[in-house]
Amino acid sequence: MTTLPRPFVPDAPPVLPNASRIGLMVFMAVATTLFSLLLLAYGMRMREPDWQPIPHPALLWWNTGALVLASVAMQRARQLTLHRVAWLACGGVLAAVFVIGQLIAWRMLSAAGQTVAVNPSNSFLYLLTGLHGLHVLGGLAAWAVTIARLRRTDPFRAQRAIALCALYWHFLLAVWLVLLAAMWWLTPAFVAAICGPLYGAAP
Repeated sequence: MTTLPRPFVPDAPPVLPNASRIGLMVFMAVATTLFSLLLLAYGMRMREPDWQPIPHPALLWWNTGALVLASVAMQRARQLTLHRVAWLACGGVLAAVFVIGQLIAWRMLSAAGQTVAVNPSNSFLYLLTGLHGLHVLGGLAAWAVTIARLRRTDPFRAQRAIALCALYWHFLLAVWLVLLAAMWWLTPAFVAAICGPLYGAAP
């Protein structure tokens, strides 16, 4: 029995790692470290006698809802082909609404006399929300570039860019929920229960 020679099949080209995704993951890791250190400083600063409860503007809840909907819209743009551009645009607009809402919350706090210099807790509120807002603005810049290039790039690259936008929006939402929980429910007693009796000792 004669064995026919197998046809030559060229090796598949090596799959190169997605440089954009790797860069985004590295950036998110750095941002996570930065926010973690700030939350650690926030928890440790509570032990000082001049600490007062952090202000709780109700508008932040509405802003949170806008960011949640932005993340949902980005996920829909990532999953769907039909109306993908509309969902992508909706996600960016909702994120912009979140940023505008944060600025309005700052204005309301300032009008009520809760400025950044009144108490250390106020300083942390402005610092944490402001830094998170800058990350959202950076995401909006990338979102605008994606929208502008969407019709001029091939479908594979377009889908990859949308997936990166969705991933970053989910990250922004997760970071904001952690910050919101820390600002709303973290108390000196709670931190002392986690860190042990030395937390409340005089420096």
